[in-house]
Amino acid sequence: MNDYVGTQLRGWDAATFRTASGDPTMRSTVVAMTLVEKAPDWDRFLARMQRLTLCVPTLRMRPLYGLFGFSAPRLAVDPDFDISVHLRRYRIVEGGGWADLLEDARRMSLTDFDPNRPLWEAALVEGLPGGAAALLLKLHHSIADGQATVMMGLTLFEFSAESDPNELPAPEAPPAEDVSLREISTANLVDLARRGVGLVESAAKGLGALARGSVSDPVGIWGEAWSTVTSIGRVAAVPESALSPVLVGRGTTYRFAAFSMPFSGIRAAAKAEDMSVNDAFLAAVATGMDAYHRRHGVVVEQLRVNVPISLRGDAGDRSGKAANAVSIARFPLSIAGLTTREHMEQAHLLVDEWREEPAIRLADPLAEVSWFVPVPMLAHAAQASDLTTSNVPGPPMPLYLAGERVTAVYPLVATIGAAVNITMVTYDGRAYIGISADDRAVQDLPDLVSDLREGFSKVTGDTPTTGPAAAGS
Repeated sequence: MNDYVGTQLRGWDAATFRTASGDPTMRSTVVAMTLVEKAPDWDRFLARMQRLTLCVPTLRMRPLYGLFGFSAPRLAVDPDFDISVHLRRYRIVEGGGWADLLEDARRMSLTDFDPNRPLWEAALVEGLPGGAAALLLKLHHSIADGQATVMMGLTLFEFSAESDPNELPAPEAPPAEDVSLREISTANLVDLARRGVGLVESAAKGLGALARGSVSDPVGIWGEAWSTVTSIGRVAAVPESALSPVLVGRGTTYRFAAFSMPFSGIRAAAKAEDMSVNDAFLAAVATGMDAYHRRHGVVVEQLRVNVPISLRGDAGDRSGKAANAVSIARFPLSIAGLTTREHMEQAHLLVDEWREEPAIRLADPLAEVSWFVPVPMLAHAAQASDLTTSNVPGPPMPLYLAGERVTAVYPLVATIGAAVNITMVTYDGRAYIGISADDRAVQDLPDLVSDLREGFSKVTGDTPTTGPAAAGS
């Protein structure tokens, strides 16, 4: 078989690509908006970007499609890879600032990728107030989750303004050649056959273990099997609809907002209750969403929330690669009538329950099954969620981009079917919160942001600040 046909997208990655391609409401992009004190030297910046694509080969890989679109695309090195196609520089509109930068990030996020080129693009935006600049890095969610994006950043950025003479050299450019449709389709068939054999072997091993266990420990082995089956039912269950009477409607566009605050406040609030940072984060989000619904004259007991569960560090994970290594927990989260501690306790309990679900680590096999589910059905299931939240730990020390200090990193993630996405990334002592809100579901984004800021303030005692002026302070 031709060595240049690459590898096929599998599991969660393949399902993400398929749904994003098949339904515009499921557009699946991640935009990392990085602010720097000054515009970096272009040649040095370009060299860092080139190095990134060599250290993270996925950024040089294009999708390859077989006959009839029956199989997931393959990722293979693009023989015509040209970084200038993916990377550009421009100046913000004269007199422009924070709002214009967010609008540019929004337009970038809403623009589809070229389906025949590597699934990323970037822009260096110069001319921001005070001589600052921004890097907008857009990735397809099928090739990177939030933590993988942070890992890419650690390859791109440096720990000082001066180049590190001890930095390991970048690998050579990976070899690439053109491949024919016949070769792609043949490789897909070979992969399909191998997976079929693997499934048969796994089933045989499972049945053998079940048979042996039925003799030595029938109660234990059948109890474990039943636990896995019922767990799959819970994890794969499709809710009928979202729970909010306010966040109604789903469209093909969304808007971004963002704010930041000292990370010490969130960490201290969590420590005071003997909880995790993620518990405090979810408590702040729930408090803000409760206030937003009350602003609309309704008290909503629960919202249906998606929370990514990282599988990095588990056996068989791909934590060394720029890829997805997550499963999604989906549960009703109570938002009304709870104290801050009760919000945290609830979040802690719910996330822990999902982490213990046997099926949570079957995310990839379950996603493989979704290939046989029509995309409209998958989109309907995604739209039954009100909110997606994600908390991504970032580097605690200052970083530099081509010699210039990074002052802020904002995560801007597509809504992917939910009404609102709220993602937090921590960097150099601050927490940066990015918000995306479906235009149909949220027609008063400033009010939503105000209520979320108040929610974080109530939980942490700190006042969130909006805009790059607060970054790094």
